[in-house]
Amino acid sequence: MTEKELTGICSELAFMLIRYGAEIYRVEDTISRICHAYGHEEAEIYSTPANFIITVKDSENNPITDSKSISGRETNLDRVGSINELSRYICSKKPSAEKIYKHIEEIKSRPVYSTPVKYISYFVVGTAFAVFYGAWGLEAVFGGLLALLVRFIEGRLRSVKASTFLNTTVCSLAVSLLAVGLCRLGIVPRFDRMIIGAAMTMVPGVAMTNCMRDFISGDFISGIYTMAEALLTAAGMAVGAGSAVAAAINL
Repeated sequence: MTEKELTGICSELAFMLIRYGAEIYRVEDTISRICHAYGHEEAEIYSTPANFIITVKDSENNPITDSKSISGRETNLDRVGSINELSRYICSKKPSAEKIYKHIEEIKSRPVYSTPVKYISYFVVGTAFAVFYGAWGLEAVFGGLLALLVRFIEGRLRSVKASTFLNTTVCSLAVSLLAVGLCRLGIVPRFDRMIIGAAMTMVPGVAMTNCMRDFISGDFISGIYTMAEALLTAAGMAVGAGSAVAAAINL
Protein backbone atom coordinates (compact mmCIF):
# COMPACT_ATOMS: atom_id res chain seq x y z
CA MET A 1 0.00 0.00 0.00
CA THR A 2 1.34 3.42 -0.92
CA GLU A 3 1.59 6.24 1.57
CA LYS A 4 -1.05 8.20 -0.35
CA GLU A 5 -3.48 5.29 -0.17
CA LEU A 6 -2.74 4.81 3.54
CA THR A 7 -3.35 8.45 4.47
CA GLY A 8 -6.55 8.49 2.39
CA ILE A 9 -7.89 5.39 4.14
CA CYS A 10 -6.92 6.62 7.60
CA SER A 11 -8.48 10.01 6.92
CA GLU A 12 -11.74 8.40 5.80
CA LEU A 13 -11.88 6.07 8.82
CA ALA A 14 -11.14 8.95 11.22
CA PHE A 15 -13.86 11.06 9.59
CA MET A 16 -16.38 8.26 10.05
CA LEU A 17 -15.39 7.58 13.66
CA ILE A 18 -15.71 11.23 14.67
CA ARG A 19 -18.92 11.75 12.72
CA TYR A 20 -20.59 8.70 14.29
CA GLY A 21 -19.75 9.70 17.88
CA ALA A 22 -16.43 8.05 18.78
CA GLU A 23 -14.12 9.57 21.38
CA ILE A 24 -11.06 11.42 20.07
CA TYR A 25 -8.58 9.18 21.88
CA ARG A 26 -10.20 6.18 20.18
CA VAL A 27 -9.80 7.85 16.79
CA GLU A 28 -6.12 8.61 17.32
CA ASP A 29 -5.38 5.19 18.78
CA THR A 30 -7.15 3.38 15.92
CA ILE A 31 -5.36 5.34 13.19
CA SER A 32 -2.02 5.02 14.97
CA ARG A 33 -2.33 1.23 15.10
CA ILE A 34 -3.21 1.05 11.40
CA CYS A 35 -0.17 3.17 10.50
CA HIS A 36 2.09 0.98 12.66
CA ALA A 37 0.72 -2.13 10.94
CA TYR A 38 1.95 -0.80 7.60
CA GLY A 39 5.38 0.15 8.91
CA HIS A 40 4.88 3.84 9.70
CA GLU A 41 5.90 4.02 13.34
CA GLU A 42 6.37 7.80 13.31
CA ALA A 43 3.05 8.83 11.76
CA GLU A 44 1.84 12.22 12.97
CA ILE A 45 -1.86 12.23 13.88
CA TYR A 46 -3.90 15.19 15.06
CA SER A 47 -7.62 15.01 15.67
CA THR A 48 -10.36 17.17 17.14
CA PRO A 49 -14.16 16.93 16.85
CA ALA A 50 -13.93 19.41 13.95
CA ASN A 51 -11.01 18.09 11.87
CA PHE A 52 -8.43 15.37 11.35
CA ILE A 53 -4.87 15.56 9.98
CA ILE A 54 -2.44 12.71 9.31
CA THR A 55 1.12 12.83 8.00
CA VAL A 56 3.38 9.91 7.11
CA LYS A 57 6.74 9.83 5.31
CA ASP A 58 7.56 7.90 2.17
CA SER A 59 10.75 5.97 1.42
CA GLU A 60 12.55 9.21 0.53
CA ASN A 61 11.48 10.85 3.79
CA ASN A 62 8.99 13.17 2.06
CA PRO A 63 5.87 13.97 4.12
CA ILE A 64 2.51 12.79 2.76
CA THR A 65 -0.46 14.56 4.40
CA ASP A 66 -4.22 14.16 4.26
CA SER A 67 -6.94 15.91 6.23
CA LYS A 68 -10.70 16.00 6.74
CA SER A 69 -13.13 18.56 8.15
CA ILE A 70 -16.04 17.14 10.13
CA SER A 71 -19.50 18.66 10.41
CA GLY A 72 -23.00 17.37 10.99
CA ARG A 73 -22.16 14.69 13.56
CA GLU A 74 -24.62 12.01 14.59
CA THR A 75 -24.59 9.13 17.06
CA ASN A 76 -24.30 5.69 15.46
CA LEU A 77 -22.42 3.37 17.78
CA ASP A 78 -23.17 0.37 15.57
CA ARG A 79 -21.00 1.86 12.83
CA VAL A 80 -18.34 2.86 15.35
CA GLY A 81 -18.19 -0.79 16.46
CA SER A 82 -17.99 -1.94 12.83
CA ILE A 83 -15.07 0.41 12.17
CA ASN A 84 -13.29 -0.93 15.25
CA GLU A 85 -13.70 -4.46 13.91
CA LEU A 86 -12.39 -3.32 10.52
CA SER A 87 -9.34 -1.72 12.14
CA ARG A 88 -8.49 -4.99 13.91
CA TYR A 89 -8.83 -6.82 10.59
CA ILE A 90 -6.54 -4.28 8.91
CA CYS A 91 -3.89 -4.57 11.61
CA SER A 92 -3.87 -8.39 11.56
CA LYS A 93 -4.27 -9.11 7.82
CA LYS A 94 -2.85 -5.93 6.21
CA PRO A 95 -5.23 -6.10 3.20
CA SER A 96 -4.97 -4.01 0.04
CA ALA A 97 -6.52 -0.56 -0.28
CA GLU A 98 -9.24 -1.93 -2.57
CA LYS A 99 -10.40 -4.44 0.04
CA ILE A 100 -10.42 -1.82 2.78
CA TYR A 101 -12.48 0.61 0.71
CA LYS A 102 -14.93 -2.20 0.00
CA HIS A 103 -15.36 -2.77 3.75
CA ILE A 104 -15.78 0.99 4.28
CA GLU A 105 -18.61 1.13 1.76
CA GLU A 106 -20.27 -1.84 3.47
CA ILE A 107 -20.13 0.00 6.79
CA LYS A 108 -21.60 3.16 5.25
CA SER A 109 -24.49 1.13 3.85
CA ARG A 110 -25.31 -0.62 7.13
CA PRO A 111 -29.02 -0.18 7.91
CA VAL A 112 -30.16 2.33 10.49
CA TYR A 113 -33.39 2.44 12.47
CA SER A 114 -36.42 3.30 10.37
CA THR A 115 -38.38 6.53 10.92
CA PRO A 116 -41.32 4.79 12.68
CA VAL A 117 -38.91 3.09 15.11
CA LYS A 118 -37.24 6.43 15.90
CA TYR A 119 -40.60 8.08 16.59
CA ILE A 120 -41.70 5.19 18.79
CA SER A 121 -38.43 5.42 20.72
CA TYR A 122 -38.92 9.16 21.31
CA PHE A 123 -42.48 8.57 22.51
CA VAL A 124 -41.38 5.83 24.92
CA VAL A 125 -38.50 7.92 26.29
CA GLY A 126 -40.66 11.03 26.71
CA THR A 127 -43.42 9.06 28.46
CA ALA A 128 -41.02 7.11 30.68
CA PHE A 129 -39.17 10.19 31.93
CA ALA A 130 -42.41 12.07 32.52
CA VAL A 131 -43.59 9.16 34.69
CA PHE A 132 -40.18 9.03 36.41
CA TYR A 133 -40.56 12.68 37.44
CA GLY A 134 -44.06 12.18 38.80
CA ALA A 135 -46.43 12.50 35.85
CA TRP A 136 -49.31 10.11 35.36
CA GLY A 137 -52.22 9.59 33.00
CA LEU A 138 -52.62 12.36 30.43
CA GLU A 139 -49.49 14.14 31.64
CA ALA A 140 -47.37 11.11 30.81
CA VAL A 141 -49.04 10.60 27.43
CA PHE A 142 -48.56 14.24 26.48
CA GLY A 143 -44.93 13.99 27.60
CA GLY A 144 -44.49 11.28 24.98
CA LEU A 145 -46.40 13.25 22.34
CA LEU A 146 -44.26 16.31 22.95
CA ALA A 147 -41.17 14.13 22.52
CA LEU A 148 -42.56 13.20 19.08
CA LEU A 149 -42.71 16.90 18.30
CA VAL A 150 -39.04 17.19 19.28
CA ARG A 151 -38.14 14.44 16.80
CA PHE A 152 -40.14 16.11 14.03
CA ILE A 153 -38.62 19.56 14.55
CA GLU A 154 -35.10 18.12 14.84
CA GLY A 155 -35.51 16.38 11.50
CA ARG A 156 -36.66 19.57 9.78
CA LEU A 157 -33.88 21.71 11.26
CA ARG A 158 -31.17 19.16 10.46
CA SER A 159 -32.29 19.18 6.83
CA VAL A 160 -31.33 22.87 6.67
CA LYS A 161 -28.15 22.28 8.73
CA ALA A 162 -29.20 24.39 11.70
CA SER A 163 -26.72 24.72 14.55
CA THR A 164 -27.00 22.60 17.68
CA PHE A 165 -27.92 25.61 19.81
CA LEU A 166 -30.66 26.78 17.43
CA ASN A 167 -32.00 23.26 17.05
CA THR A 168 -32.28 22.72 20.80
CA THR A 169 -33.68 26.19 21.49
CA VAL A 170 -36.46 25.87 18.92
CA CYS A 171 -37.41 22.36 20.06
CA SER A 172 -37.45 23.35 23.72
CA LEU A 173 -39.45 26.51 23.02
CA ALA A 174 -42.09 24.67 20.97
CA VAL A 175 -42.47 21.89 23.52
CA SER A 176 -42.70 24.29 26.45
CA LEU A 177 -45.27 26.53 24.76
CA LEU A 178 -47.52 23.57 24.02
CA ALA A 179 -47.10 22.15 27.54
CA VAL A 180 -47.99 25.49 29.11
CA GLY A 181 -50.94 25.84 26.74
CA LEU A 182 -52.29 22.42 27.71
CA CYS A 183 -52.03 23.41 31.37
CA ARG A 184 -53.77 26.75 30.80
CA LEU A 185 -56.62 24.97 29.00
CA GLY A 186 -57.10 22.74 32.04
CA ILE A 187 -56.32 19.51 30.20
CA VAL A 188 -53.46 18.68 32.59
CA PRO A 189 -52.77 20.02 36.09
CA ARG A 190 -49.03 20.75 35.61
CA PHE A 191 -46.72 21.43 32.68
CA ASP A 192 -43.26 21.00 34.21
CA ARG A 193 -43.18 17.20 34.18
CA MET A 194 -44.27 17.05 30.53
CA ILE A 195 -41.52 19.48 29.58
CA ILE A 196 -38.92 17.47 31.46
CA GLY A 197 -40.04 14.21 29.84
CA ALA A 198 -39.80 15.62 26.32
CA ALA A 199 -36.58 17.53 27.04
CA MET A 200 -34.76 14.38 28.14
CA THR A 201 -34.63 13.33 24.48
CA MET A 202 -32.37 16.36 23.85
CA VAL A 203 -29.94 15.85 26.75
CA PRO A 204 -26.35 15.60 25.35
CA GLY A 205 -25.44 12.40 27.18
CA VAL A 206 -22.98 11.07 24.59
CA ALA A 207 -21.25 14.44 24.30
CA MET A 208 -20.75 14.70 28.06
CA THR A 209 -19.45 11.14 28.27
CA ASN A 210 -16.99 11.71 25.42
CA CYS A 211 -15.93 15.00 26.99
CA MET A 212 -14.98 13.36 30.28
CA ARG A 213 -13.20 10.47 28.55
CA ASP A 214 -11.20 12.94 26.45
CA PHE A 215 -10.21 14.84 29.59
CA ILE A 216 -9.18 11.62 31.34
CA SER A 217 -7.06 10.54 28.35
CA GLY A 218 -5.37 13.96 28.19
CA ASP A 219 -7.08 15.33 25.05
CA PHE A 220 -7.94 18.67 26.63
CA ILE A 221 -8.63 20.59 23.40
CA SER A 222 -11.10 17.95 22.22
CA GLY A 223 -12.60 17.73 25.71
CA ILE A 224 -13.16 21.49 25.87
CA TYR A 225 -14.68 21.48 22.37
CA THR A 226 -17.11 18.69 23.26
CA MET A 227 -17.93 20.26 26.63
CA ALA A 228 -18.74 23.57 24.91
CA GLU A 229 -21.06 21.72 22.53
CA ALA A 230 -22.81 19.99 25.44
CA LEU A 231 -23.13 23.24 27.40
CA LEU A 232 -24.58 25.02 24.37
CA THR A 233 -27.14 22.25 24.03
CA ALA A 234 -28.07 22.62 27.69
CA ALA A 235 -28.22 26.40 27.31
CA GLY A 236 -30.53 26.04 24.33
CA MET A 237 -32.85 23.84 26.36
CA ALA A 238 -32.87 26.37 29.21
CA VAL A 239 -33.44 29.38 26.93
CA GLY A 240 -36.30 27.72 25.07
CA ALA A 241 -38.11 26.40 28.15
CA GLY A 242 -37.43 29.50 30.21
CA SER A 243 -38.72 31.85 27.52
CA ALA A 244 -41.95 29.90 27.13
CA VAL A 245 -42.61 29.68 30.87
CA ALA A 246 -41.75 33.35 31.42
CA ALA A 247 -44.07 34.39 28.62
CA ALA A 248 -46.89 32.29 30.08
CA ILE A 249 -46.42 33.76 33.54
CA ASN A 250 -46.49 37.33 32.25
CA LEU A 251 -49.62 36.85 30.13
